[in-house]
Amino acid sequence: MPELPEIETARARLHKTLKGRKIIKVSADREDFICYDQAEPRKVEKALKGAKVTGTGRKGKYFWLELDRKPWVVFHFGMTGNLEIRRFTKKGKLDPEFGWGGLALWNTKKKTDKELSEPPRFCRLFFTLDDGTEVAITDPRRFGRIRLSDDPATSAPVKRLGYDPLVDFPATAVLFEKLQRRKAPIKAVLLDQKIFAGVGNWIADEVLYQAGLSPHRIAAQMTLDEVKNLRHKLLRVILTAVKLEADYDRYPKSWLFHYRWGKEKDAMDYRGRPILHEEIGGRTTAWVPNVQNWRV
Repeated sequence: MPELPEIETARARLHKTLKGRKIIKVSADREDFICYDQAEPRKVEKALKGAKVTGTGRKGKYFWLELDRKPWVVFHFGMTGNLEIRRFTKKGKLDPEFGWGGLALWNTKKKTDKELSEPPRFCRLFFTLDDGTEVAITDPRRFGRIRLSDDPATSAPVKRLGYDPLVDFPATAVLFEKLQRRKAPIKAVLLDQKIFAGVGNWIADEVLYQAGLSPHRIAAQMTLDEVKNLRHKLLRVILTAVKLEADYDRYPKSWLFHYRWGKEKDAMDYRGRPILHEEIGGRTTAWVPNVQNWRV
């Protein structure tokens, strides 16, 4: 499931590619009233067609296009959404970096020439810029959402989000005070978007692993030093993933990320320590008791 690093990478790519450009053609999937449950496809087309992109915005797992007129279009990838861009060089040849290549979320195999030239599958929204660049929002299972807003940052659901680690993350003392009110396990609290906007399952597991904290540790019982360490590890994990443009293959080999998937009974971390899979707060949790048993 796309989390903050993936969404920030998508936003940054859109910003770099679209800012200052005019949208000349738009095609929304007019039979899809699941992804478009908050805005009719025709209204999204009308909002985008002819508009100039002035910038982009993001908070948590929501991101949006800022246009020279209102409303703006807001995206949420859900579990299977993705951004794909096709761009051409000045000589009219397909840019090898933008040939219907999205974020490497589901399949990192190299695309064939045919796949690079054909429109992507499961396209929910497609638009073309005045320089010929083409953008597609894809979503095989339609868990994502596309909506309209005059001011996304101050409108629901974005306004209900908590602190964004890349935008407005609080100091240790403020975070400590927040956690003192929470009686739930820290793993469940990390997934609460009203506190940690954009933090998802793998990030929470990674942060607790690197911080040496059991996912069962009750948030309200954490010491100030524990919260300081948690805050430091959270920022470091997210900043590292964003710097690497959410390219999983480039994540440090010592990260739990590379070994946590599949619920394998004999799974081990990079040092050969057993990984335990449990359900905590309703979510599958991967953790290493030999590393994270301090102050359970």
